[in-house]
Amino acid sequence: MKNLRLKRLLIIPATLIGVAVFVLLVKNSSKPVRMVVAEKVTAVRVISVPEATVVPQLAATGNVEPSRVWSSVAQVSGKIIMLHPRLKQGALIREGEVLLQIDPRDYELDITQAETGLETIRVQQAQVDVQEANAKALLVIEKQALEIARSELQRKQKMLKRSSISQSDYGKEQRSLLAQQKSVQSLINSIKLYPVDRRRLAAELEKQRAQLADAKLNLERTMIQMPFNGRIAEVRVELQQFVGQGTVMVVADGIEKAEVAVQIPMERLGNLIYSEAVINPVEAENIELGKLLGLSARVLLQQNQYRVEWDARVTRFSDALDPHTRTVGVIIEVDKPYAQVQPGRRPPLVKGLFVDVILSGRPQAHRLVIPLGALHGRQVYVVNQEQRLEQRRVTISSKGADYAIISSGLQPGEQVIISDLISAVEGMLLKPVDDDAALQQLLSAVRG
Repeated sequence: MKNLRLKRLLIIPATLIGVAVFVLLVKNSSKPVRMVVAEKVTAVRVISVPEATVVPQLAATGNVEPSRVWSSVAQVSGKIIMLHPRLKQGALIREGEVLLQIDPRDYELDITQAETGLETIRVQQAQVDVQEANAKALLVIEKQALEIARSELQRKQKMLKRSSISQSDYGKEQRSLLAQQKSVQSLINSIKLYPVDRRRLAAELEKQRAQLADAKLNLERTMIQMPFNGRIAEVRVELQQFVGQGTVMVVADGIEKAEVAVQIPMERLGNLIYSEAVINPVEAENIELGKLLGLSARVLLQQNQYRVEWDARVTRFSDALDPHTRTVGVIIEVDKPYAQVQPGRRPPLVKGLFVDVILSGRPQAHRLVIPLGALHGRQVYVVNQEQRLEQRRVTISSKGADYAIISSGLQPGEQVIISDLISAVEGMLLKPVDDDAALQQLLSAVRG
């Protein structure tokens, strides 16, 4: 117990000494110095908001198809006796060249028969004319004989009254008069029938003429000619093959015009079309659709290291929206797709070629534009007059591929930040650096 008390007494002096040393250190220490930290400045790339004339554009892709496709369907039956020497798939053939011929002999015989039938009817018509003339001449004679018979009957009647002749002789004379009257009436009736015969023969003549025309038309149909300058897409017949009526023999594509159908979302098409005009489709049916809506088009193809371009036009829209993608089909037409062909550099616009299409709308003047990358939802970051960040809400009129048109929220010349800020804090101090290259790229994009 004595040792424990001794240990406790020894701890007390040591504690007192430590406290005394701490107090001396605190009194003799110097006061802390407050450090003034400078505000951090963040460098950002900016452009001054330009007011420019915007040519809205839209890019799409599609396959080339011929504007005109022709199928040669056999209108007469028969054996094919001739084929064009170049009637092969892919061959280019000019308008008017004979592609094939069906054996015409049956149809030549039909023409001969129809012509013979016409001649027969003409002979019958001549016979009717002669018969009518003879009947009329004979009627004159018969009428004269009838007058004589009447006179004779009157004379015999007087003789009968004087008993100069018998009753039987008088009766015989009466029968002779009746016979003459019957003969005259018969001639009159036959003459009345001649106009009817003429109408019947005239109808038969028209029918025979129609048969002749049909026979000649069938003969023409045995000769199949190229209806336009085109390219053979399919050949489905061979020499000496019998074809029935309705058989598809040849399919050809026109080369004067080509079409490209592209599918475009309705909202993007709405951004492209800018017109205050009210359009009546019935009255505007003869006006080119592209001109009516202010749309122009170009067809592009990247061929090796060459970029090939064709001028085009918007001709029509598809009849309905695609129910799955909610897009509308826009049909672009190119004139002379086979012109100015350069092997290896400029190919023709052949069927099935996959191409790019650029649609352009009417120029829109005095529009405020910014790069799409400067948008943060519905906000942009602006450098204000104190060189500090200001988050500004804007109204977007429409968007292009690389830019947005701003209708409210910005003024021309204001500095918009185009850098990617990791942490954007309202009021943070900035050091704006003009990016002239980005501005020129923006102006180039909006001008098309």
